[in-house]
Amino acid sequence: MKKGFVAITILSVLLGQAVAQQPSIISGKLLGHDGKPLLKAQVHVLPNRGERKALQSAEVAKDGGFEIKFDQSGLVYLDFTGVHHYELMMPLLIEKPLREKMAVQLKPYEYQSDFSQVKIIGDFNEFNFGSAKLMEPQSDGTFTFEIDATANTFAYQILGAEKNGRSINGTQSDDFVYDDGGDYRSVVNVADGRVKIVFDPKKLVRAKAGGEAEVKFDNPNSLAAKFYALQREQDKRQAKFFDAVRAYQEQQKSMAGFAYDWSAELEALPKRIAAEKDPILRQVLLMHYLGIGGMNAPRDKLDKKLAAQALTEIPATSLLWTISSPGLISLAVNLSGEKENYEGYLNEALDKHPDRNLRASLLSMKLNQASFSGDTANARVYFNRLMKDFGDLPIARFAKTQFDPNRRILKGKQVPAFKVASLDQAGVTYTNESMKGKIYLIDFWAVWCGPCVGEMPNMHKAYEKFKDKNFEILSLSFDPVPDDVAKFRRDKWKMPWLHTFVEKGFGSELAKSFEVMGIPKPILVDGNTNTILATEMDLRGERLEKTLASVLEGKTNGSTAAKP
Repeated sequence: MKKGFVAITILSVLLGQAVAQQPSIISGKLLGHDGKPLLKAQVHVLPNRGERKALQSAEVAKDGGFEIKFDQSGLVYLDFTGVHHYELMMPLLIEKPLREKMAVQLKPYEYQSDFSQVKIIGDFNEFNFGSAKLMEPQSDGTFTFEIDATANTFAYQILGAEKNGRSINGTQSDDFVYDDGGDYRSVVNVADGRVKIVFDPKKLVRAKAGGEAEVKFDNPNSLAAKFYALQREQDKRQAKFFDAVRAYQEQQKSMAGFAYDWSAELEALPKRIAAEKDPILRQVLLMHYLGIGGMNAPRDKLDKKLAAQALTEIPATSLLWTISSPGLISLAVNLSGEKENYEGYLNEALDKHPDRNLRASLLSMKLNQASFSGDTANARVYFNRLMKDFGDLPIARFAKTQFDPNRRILKGKQVPAFKVASLDQAGVTYTNESMKGKIYLIDFWAVWCGPCVGEMPNMHKAYEKFKDKNFEILSLSFDPVPDDVAKFRRDKWKMPWLHTFVEKGFGSELAKSFEVMGIPKPILVDGNTNTILATEMDLRGERLEKTLASVLEGKTNGSTAAKP
């Protein structure tokens, strides 16, 4: 995600009190990677990074020209979108009406090298990933899909072509419709009640390797332009770091021993912070320094004075905190070495920050810390407050599945009844009854879930150690299609245990029954009594093997599991 910024007067804006008297106007050109106009493109104004419903949208002209006007003040996000290209999003902090001109070139999609698993979603299945249809390969290298259609038009998207799993427009289109998620749907006209969609990889828009999105401001010395340059630097740091994480995981099959060299940044950033005269840009640099601390930088190499400086210069109610991770506030407090002195800062952000999502995130972190440290009294207080003040937000709904004392998935309670079909054996189903006599691990997961894949080394190690001791694993996939699991098991991890596929994933009745709001979600069950023996963090990382050893060797008090 690429980001930008605008000139502000710090006090009023960072307190979220600015009111624009006239509309802000952003104008310029929005083009494709080749500098040419896009088949369809738009500019949107979003209220925050997580909210996809646009406050305003403007169509881009055929020559690529655009102008968008909006009255919102404080923090908003501009989202530039175009057919065949990734979106580009930039935050704007606005105190007074803004006038900016810029030229934007988007980055085209990057694609899989193998299109054999390309699938289609559309009007026929309400764009449901879980029921995507595999397209038929043809001798000329294209892929086709045919279906009856009663309407005059047929909208669809392609899955399995873009390398990160995005649903994108196809290569056959009479028109395009924005999908409210950064991408577009292809629309074709229907004749005679039937439609045939042809996906032709040769027609995909491609760029040279290394091509990136570009933004050029008419005034390169504006605060907006300078902030964009800083944000782009941080974006590149993050991308490089996560590329290293993925490469290490791919090679080592584990993150044990992973380290990343941040020495150049840890030397350069403090000098830039000291030299920067603009208070906003200095605050941004301080946040980037903290961000490195959140990306595996050794804590003993981080300067606690800079953490304290961040807490001194950046107001607790600053909207800058919403651009980065809310966790950076807690990180700064902990790094400062003066946690007691800055606890009031954290509480001020929790009580007074203008962004509800950030306040909910901070409260959720406090709930997590209290719960895992055994502070049940404060955990109850934080949970009740989270439900009362933020119960409508996703983070609160997720917390309810983790910390609600009345939740169904809890150690000592009965596991819900289930019946799922085997992915490996036709006609075979797995149920509570079929798992009777086993100690088994229910593993909700997906190929696309990084933390799920990160658990693979520990799961394989535990399975090999305990598989002959009446232990079994049942993995339930939340992937778009079962073929994703087959490919993963063939190319990455064997996962030599029981498997099933959950149609509709998080929207399924099974997910509701098991209170699955996030994955991985491991649950250990005593098949003899249907009793839940352990959940969540007791079954993650190295704790999985310790928990299993305790249960299977008869060390868990009250366990009814029989030794084999």
